[in-house]
Amino acid sequence: MDVIYKDGRAILREAAEFEPAHIFDNGQCFRFIRQADGAYHGVAHGRFLCVEKNGADVSLSPCSRDEFEGIWNGYFDLGRDYAKLFAGCGDRALLEGRKYGQGLRVLNQEPFETLISFIISANNNLGRIRGIVDRICKACGEPFEYAGRTYHAFPTPGRLATLDVDGFAGCGCGYRSPYLRETARQVADGFDLEALRSLPYGEAKKQLMRLKGVGPKVADCVLLFSLGKADAFPADVWIKRVMKNLYGFEGNDRQVYAFAKKKFGKNAGIAQQYLFYYARENKLV
Repeated sequence: MDVIYKDGRAILREAAEFEPAHIFDNGQCFRFIRQADGAYHGVAHGRFLCVEKNGADVSLSPCSRDEFEGIWNGYFDLGRDYAKLFAGCGDRALLEGRKYGQGLRVLNQEPFETLISFIISANNNLGRIRGIVDRICKACGEPFEYAGRTYHAFPTPGRLATLDVDGFAGCGCGYRSPYLRETARQVADGFDLEALRSLPYGEAKKQLMRLKGVGPKVADCVLLFSLGKADAFPADVWIKRVMKNLYGFEGNDRQVYAFAKKKFGKNAGIAQQYLFYYARENKLV
């Protein structure tokens, strides 16, 4: 898609493969909220961003050329041609999901934010996760001003590690509080999330699961939504129901991953997002 820069905005022209609702309301990120006018406001990489679709075009603001090329182009995975994904695959369920969820994109988020957010997500609903993440950011995140309002960046590992268990509990984290504190400390003390990018999927997942509160599903979410592992296939109870209802397949986490990798290939995680969104929105699970 072509990009033009005008009045402090980056405008994606004819952006059929960019639908904000399909990106922000499918459970992969928690800091972009739909406004009354239909635009999404959020914070990522310590910056405020407004994302708005007008006809076929998408506007990102405020956004300079340098910010678009250095941050948002990668964040929204705009280097990947989603129109060509799974073309001719012959999988009816996936093609239906792809059609229904057109414009969905898998984000490349900051790994520490993604890690903490998905530990919080365990046994939680979207609205509650968003509330907890917001309170953590207000408690520990660096404040900044934009258009007369105060926003907060996601806390750094060192800053979040200073929050005690009661502090996490006060943000609504419940039983996850000690897990979050310990994981923040481990990352602050040198656990290198970025180093996982260069590891094979299986080894990267194994390393992530050394962190407190990180099971197979949370690890796969971190790998898929922040570390570039497009073959990661988060398999919670919902996606297992999708696999059973749409493919007649049942198995444990490892078996589900093996089935998905064989069926959908190197972009299995993106296929998962289409299938999950389609099944959830159409009440197929």
